[in-house]
Amino acid sequence: MTMRRVILASALLLAATAFAGAEEQPQTDEAADPQWTEFSAPDRGFAASFPGKPTVASTPVEGQNPLLQHQFQVELDEDRVYTVVVFEYPAGRAPNPPDNEYFSNVVTAYAKGSEARLRTKGPATIAGRPGYEARADDAKRKISHLLDLVPAGDRIYLLVSAGPKAHATGEDAQNFRDSFRLLGDDAKPTEEPKEPGQSDSE
Repeated sequence: MTMRRVILASALLLAATAFAGAEEQPQTDEAADPQWTEFSAPDRGFAASFPGKPTVASTPVEGQNPLLQHQFQVELDEDRVYTVVVFEYPAGRAPNPPDNEYFSNVVTAYAKGSEARLRTKGPATIAGRPGYEARADDAKRKISHLLDLVPAGDRIYLLVSAGPKAHATGEDAQNFRDSFRLLGDDAKPTEEPKEPGQSDSE
């Protein structure tokens, strides 16, 4: 299986599990009044602000060992979930650099797995690096998703923020995205920022 198919399978796995857990969680005091603080994961090369302490899970991608998926997630209630997924490849095996087709396939796979419809997708600069951003809506459950992909060396980061209608364009979703930063050698910006949500042809 190609690395492109590996990341697609991983995105689908995330989509299938992210809300399954969230829907089983009762609303808590934390959900009513979330406290945003920076969480640092130096061993995974990033830091980001979450509205609570994230749960952490690491699993091999089925059939693709030693490709690993590390998930950091805060579930505020049945409607709001904030997640950073780190896809960690063996040295020298990550797509380098990923192209727009690769990114587009990933967000399309996520939308399909979460039964959402893509509204916008295109190149974006995230954490000072060339990446990709998409917005999707789940009309049935009225859930809005903001997705960002950031490649860095042997890792690809997938940021997922999901919440009630219009969440993807709201302050919390964009603050979560903008709080993400790389640590260590990958922290240096590689190009001037572009506006998120540009089309592939731009």
